[in-house]
Amino acid sequence: MTLAEELRERMRQWAEFNRWEAQQPPVERDAGAILADLGTIWQWLPPDVRTADPDPEKRGVQAMQAVLRRLSR
Repeated sequence: MTLAEELRERMRQWAEFNRWEAQQPPVERDAGAILADLGTIWQWLPPDVRTADPDPEKRGVQAMQAVLRRLSR
């Protein structure tokens, strides 16, 4: 499968998901339930993934702080 084919397939999948999601009634959920779901998903990840730091120098945090400094001037 070429990259263009993969992209078309991914776009088709997103379009299908968006059609499905638009037909679903909105569900009000308690914040605790949402956090519990996130905790469950986190536990499903392998330990090496949970302990790996993808940004050891915290460049993302540094970039965010730089933007916030500019905005707060």
